[in-house]
Amino acid sequence: MTFSMTRRSVLTGAAALAGSAALPLPAIAQNRPQLRIGANGIRNTLEPINAISNTGVRVSNALFDTLIKRDFFADGAPGNGTRLTAGLAESWERENDRSVLVTLRQGVKFHNGQEMTAEDVAYTFSEERLWGDEAIKSIPNGRNFSPDWDEPEIVSRYKVRLKTRTPSYQIEKFAASWIAWVVPAGYYSGLGAEKFGQAPIGTGPYKLLELRADDRVVLEPFDDYWGGRPASGELQFISVPEGTARVAGLLSGEYDIITTLTPDDMPLIDSRRDYDTRGTVVENFHMACFQQNLNTSLKDARLRKAIALCVNRPVLNEVLWQGLADVPKGFNFDFYGASYDPERAPFKHDPDLARALLEDVGYNGEEIEYLAFTHYYANHANALMMMLEMWNEVGLNIKPRLEGNGDNWGKVDIFNWSNGMQIPDAMATMVTEFGPGRTVQSRFGWDIPEEYAMLSGEVSALPDGPERFNKFNRMRDIFEDETPAMVLYRPYDVYAARSDIAWKPLSFEMMDLRPYNLSFA
Repeated sequence: MTFSMTRRSVLTGAAALAGSAALPLPAIAQNRPQLRIGANGIRNTLEPINAISNTGVRVSNALFDTLIKRDFFADGAPGNGTRLTAGLAESWERENDRSVLVTLRQGVKFHNGQEMTAEDVAYTFSEERLWGDEAIKSIPNGRNFSPDWDEPEIVSRYKVRLKTRTPSYQIEKFAASWIAWVVPAGYYSGLGAEKFGQAPIGTGPYKLLELRADDRVVLEPFDDYWGGRPASGELQFISVPEGTARVAGLLSGEYDIITTLTPDDMPLIDSRRDYDTRGTVVENFHMACFQQNLNTSLKDARLRKAIALCVNRPVLNEVLWQGLADVPKGFNFDFYGASYDPERAPFKHDPDLARALLEDVGYNGEEIEYLAFTHYYANHANALMMMLEMWNEVGLNIKPRLEGNGDNWGKVDIFNWSNGMQIPDAMATMVTEFGPGRTVQSRFGWDIPEEYAMLSGEVSALPDGPERFNKFNRMRDIFEDETPAMVLYRPYDVYAARSDIAWKPLSFEMMDLRPYNLSFA
């Protein structure tokens, strides 16, 4: 059943819970063009952490702001800058290895007209809302995507101290990440995470008009936005799962921007006078993950490693991405900064070693099922078809299962997945997804080696330097021996747009539609 909820229908009851007046009715954005974005999917919640996904963060970034801001365009960068700058925080001061004192920008308004204060920031990062045992029942990834938070301390109306229970030199980066979209304390706590996800209020440049599950999200400009008057009028994110339908819709004038294309789509669009493509390698990697709870034969690291050794990643890149994707040097990406090792060797391609491991493990052609989504991850179904040939050559019996959506995600022997790396540091996602108690252990059954678990804690507590660098490299060694997942590449993410729309994509999955990055000719 399709469920549609407007903010107007929720707020009558929500206002009493929140202790604030109901929001004003949407106003018509005069003299500003509508912007329609044809996307590969829409999340059914707008709670900013529960919406984290390739598709959800595009919308969340229009509704919410982070405490500290990563400036993707700093110093002339084309959309992949990593410098931290003022966001909702006017300034911040590192006090010691466990705390950062944040001074807030004054006069920032939420979409309901309420001023943002330290109370809202403290609640956003609190045990109650984000990382406590009760909180993760409604926000399962609140703890996974966090450092070892301690309860924030309200110092004054516009000052708040962010703290961790153990040393962390990454607090500032996490305060600029997707866990740091600030929410209004009273309104959120009155509704709870689920209802807030249907009627969200943030401080971002756009506010919600309507959420239609599996169909579209409709936003309107928030003209009291602290960062300046939004450039567009009504903003729509429309779910169009088929890439060919998105291209057709753009060229027919149905959409103004479309997402998640491949390099093969670029020549047709770029040949049209009024349209162009805009691509970038994103800070997200495609992979295949092993569901070891379901298929216990995959508990044997030798079988997992054999499957991965068959895959020729450079060939996948050339055929599917025209060489534009990034084939990594292990679990190791250049935007990691000081935790990146430029000298590390790439993941191995060694069919002979794969055959030896299969013989060693006693594999006799047992069927292993692999689920790939035909629409959600660009080119992944095509990658699976190519990998089937590579596996067949060594006698692996991998059965493809192609589906259009994620209903069976995580319920098949092997399944496609991706990880967005929410901070420019190797903790994402060597610790945040693959660390002890995180998703790959808790949901997919990886028996994490004791050494990997110990190192996860150590790198989380160390400052950048040779010791931390070497410990990350040891974690990479263990990862390659264990192969809890098969990392493929960072895709070259292609958008297309009308040529009169001045907008640049980021190297992260979200779209930035703030006034400095969106205008119309």
